[in-house]
Amino acid sequence: DGIRDFCLSRGLGDVYKRQRYDHAEIGLAVCMGDRETAYEDARKLLAEHRQNLVNGLMYVKEKGVTQLENIQYFDAGSHIKETIVGIIAGMSSTIVENRNLPIIAFAKAEGGIKVSARGTQDLIRRGVNLSEAMSTVSAEVGGAGGGHDIAAGATIPENAKEEFARKLDFFIGEQLRRKANTG
Repeated sequence: DGIRDFCLSRGLGDVYKRQRYDHAEIGLAVCMGDRETAYEDARKLLAEHRQNLVNGLMYVKEKGVTQLENIQYFDAGSHIKETIVGIIAGMSSTIVENRNLPIIAFAKAEGGIKVSARGTQDLIRRGVNLSEAMSTVSAEVGGAGGGHDIAAGATIPENAKEEFARKLDFFIGEQLRRKANTG
């Protein structure tokens, strides 16, 4: 993505985040030297972003997570923007009781449900590959997904959340058992 590369090459990663709020033009203007109006707008968006993260974490802490055998998840509905639910999932690892399970986050998105999955290095060493899991299981329920072994995402149909969680729990369990059996 050109805007991301441009901003990151100039040490302006926070500016790139403006795209999460449909204001990429503000970040680009700051990257190109607008230190007045666009810069002030970017500062306001950054403050809003930080407040959204705090609110998201408070929501997860208040509502808690549902724990299955091999995963734990929370359903943000429309309370957390689908563009930052993955960040909240990653940050939630500091407030959940069980850090030995991947955390899965659901958020309402246009045309379905956005799913974000976050793991730990320990889970990866134990055989978890969230990219493989999200890609396979989302396809089984009529969605699409992928990512990295430690962080992945998917979009699934609105009516598939429970089936997806159940199948993902089983799939992650299989990954853990496969690694345990092969050492």
